[in-house]
Amino acid sequence: MEILAYFHGSGKLHGAVHDKVPRMENVPPNESAISSDDDIEERHLWALEAYVSASRALIRSKTPQALIEQVCKAITEKPPYLIAWMGLVQNDPEKTIKILGVSGSVVARDYAKEITLSWDSTREDGQGPAGQSVRSGETTVLVDTLTDKNFLRWRDRAHKYGIRSVVSIPVHYRKNVTCVLLVYASTPGLFDAYEVRLFESLADEITAGLAKFGLFENMAGKSPSA
Repeated sequence: MEILAYFHGSGKLHGAVHDKVPRMENVPPNESAISSDDDIEERHLWALEAYVSASRALIRSKTPQALIEQVCKAITEKPPYLIAWMGLVQNDPEKTIKILGVSGSVVARDYAKEITLSWDSTREDGQGPAGQSVRSGETTVLVDTLTDKNFLRWRDRAHKYGIRSVVSIPVHYRKNVTCVLLVYASTPGLFDAYEVRLFESLADEITAGLAKFGLFENMAGKSPSA
């Protein structure tokens, strides 16, 4: 996906020229989102601004932990994105997904505290978007947290923090799913094919950035294959 961004003289992102993004098969129809052209354009600009800010953070980062934290922070600086976090896929008996870094408002970050996550298909805490995307090796979009049956375990907690939609992006390294990037939004049905492609492109850049630090060298063959 080629993205050419252009900016105001002040350095603020003004818009972009990009390849036409087809609707992907695994992205559900965005029935609950506002569908006017102006609203869609505004949402896409938010996503593009988050992408550009996160890409800049990748370049500035000096350590793997700083990279993860700064990318998540860049995403949540945009209005609809409440929380962003990255988790490490582990091969312990519980198939745990360990949160490595999280960003959002102080209140929103509380959502991620003390939650258990797994990619085990037999566990209740493995049915959420993170577990699904690790097992499939593909992006998982949760259109509405209030109606998705697989999100039942976290529904009340998410509602408390205003979370209405989620996208989960697997991070691949040498055909293994090593990490997962999750972004939570305040609007149901926010993530359409365009937003998803941007976050998938960002995940690819995160992979390259973390690989540069040698983070994955001791993990090859220890994570689930896509």
